[in-house]
Amino acid sequence: MAFKRYNTDVLVVGGGGAATAATIAAHEAGARTMLAVKGRFGVPGVRGAGATSNPIGDFWTIRTVGPKGGFFNPPDLVLADMIQSGLGMADPALCRIFVDEVSGAVKRLQEMGMQFQSKMLATMEGRAGELKTNRIVAIQKAIIEHTNTEVLEHANLTDLVVDGDRCIGAVGVDDEGEPFVVEAGAVVIATGGVGQLFQYSFNPPGNTGDGYAMAVRAGADVFNMEYMQQGLATTWPDQGIVMLYEMEEPYRLLNTRGEAFLTNYYQDAESLAEGCRMKATHWPVSCRDASLHIDRAIKAEVLAGRGTENDAVFLDLAHARRGFEHELFEEFMLDRGIDIKNDLVQVQIHHHSSNGGIRIDERAESRVSGLYAVGEASGWQGADRLGGTMLGGSQVFGWRAGRFAGEQCASRPQQSISDDDAEAHFADLRRFRKASGDTDIDTMRHELQRRMWQLLTVEKNAETLDEASAYIERDRERLRTALAIREPIDYALAYEQRNLHDVAEVIIETSKMRKESRGPHYRSDYPDRDDTNWMTNLFATHRNGELEVRRHWINEDIGWTDDPKDIRISPWG
Repeated sequence: MAFKRYNTDVLVVGGGGAATAATIAAHEAGARTMLAVKGRFGVPGVRGAGATSNPIGDFWTIRTVGPKGGFFNPPDLVLADMIQSGLGMADPALCRIFVDEVSGAVKRLQEMGMQFQSKMLATMEGRAGELKTNRIVAIQKAIIEHTNTEVLEHANLTDLVVDGDRCIGAVGVDDEGEPFVVEAGAVVIATGGVGQLFQYSFNPPGNTGDGYAMAVRAGADVFNMEYMQQGLATTWPDQGIVMLYEMEEPYRLLNTRGEAFLTNYYQDAESLAEGCRMKATHWPVSCRDASLHIDRAIKAEVLAGRGTENDAVFLDLAHARRGFEHELFEEFMLDRGIDIKNDLVQVQIHHHSSNGGIRIDERAESRVSGLYAVGEASGWQGADRLGGTMLGGSQVFGWRAGRFAGEQCASRPQQSISDDDAEAHFADLRRFRKASGDTDIDTMRHELQRRMWQLLTVEKNAETLDEASAYIERDRERLRTALAIREPIDYALAYEQRNLHDVAEVIIETSKMRKESRGPHYRSDYPDRDDTNWMTNLFATHRNGELEVRRHWINEDIGWTDDPKDIRISPWG
């Protein structure tokens, strides 16, 4: 098989803010740097642009940290809230790095030309037509274009190449289905999350869990993958996050029969009032308080056939007003064709991000030498997480990974990838090229997304997890035997389907193992948090081609004590 060859010191894989930060840092460390992206670099809404530029909410925030002893966001308070939000699952050392370095990351962005509407919260409006919106990728792309960084577009990385315990590069296919090999001294995974596993998700088209899947197959660990952040958003006429921050009732949720259905999911009026009160303090789905049953109710009404043709229920905000930046919210919705003062808003629970990911150390390096992970591809925050820490953490750890990867390449000789080694990684491509089935990859993708949204989001139990597991096995077989290749891009999409299967398996198996409820992981058959038996992280990787899941608590030496005050920053996420 003929394939193109590339060679670089540091290969960065991804197209969002974590990738651009790592690329600039690697270049500044003196390394020859290549940035490989799906589709076109820096074009929002298409394959490979990354989630950083995806305008899904009325504002963006980088969680800032004030000076020690200051009034606003003192470091020790932010750190304590990050640890508490993680419910025993977060990495304190990495949270400490975030707290210590995020102010520097914000300052660095400002020096590059980034403007923030609020100095205290580093907020940015989410209106795509305004220059005030999140422009991190656009600004950092302009910097990259003035370096000697090689940008490889339409590059779909499919597997990492590992020699012993060292990553020495990667292989992939372009949009024409042609294979290529990249030899690299170090690889930085910045591929985002796995939102495209679910029908309703905020992730752009290329976020198919590639980094997780490649890392697991290469022998690196992923952990905390059962913790997926989800929240309320519109399904029609366009997608937009609906945050009920500090919003006092009356807002009403109605099904298509005109019924105010929340009373059916709470024991009494007092518990319903508590659920609504807690919903005003955070957007993400979490079983840490009574707001969970609002999210359960919304999805359950649709699955019971009492939703709209757009899989939604109606949210009536005509007499309600959000306490936080309400004008911005109203303008954002108007941009999407929704007048919240006069229209019933069609809403559903959407997948937002993975709170877990590739296990990294303080250098942002995985257990595989030379393999780094940043952004949503890396995991360090635990069960729940504070809002704004993902965007800020992408800059903090993106910069660290690029710098350390560049320094690592300077201190050791690069290894080459032989033709035989490369050929071994293209076995699936050879099989896809012989595909003679009758099922389009788009059909497979849409059906997979529908079933995983139904079975894995908001709440799970042994039955739904078994159904999900059986579906993944059937779909793997369908990919092997029923795939039809209609056009060259289908080769890349077939690889993505394989990755979605592998990541779904990790989510399913860790969710099966964790027989309790914690943060966004709610099991209706084990509805309570069980610190006695489940104060442990769950790690997953491949051993001899098979998935292995094991228990190990990263905080065993220092412990964790639940804070009865819970998270003191409000709204926290």
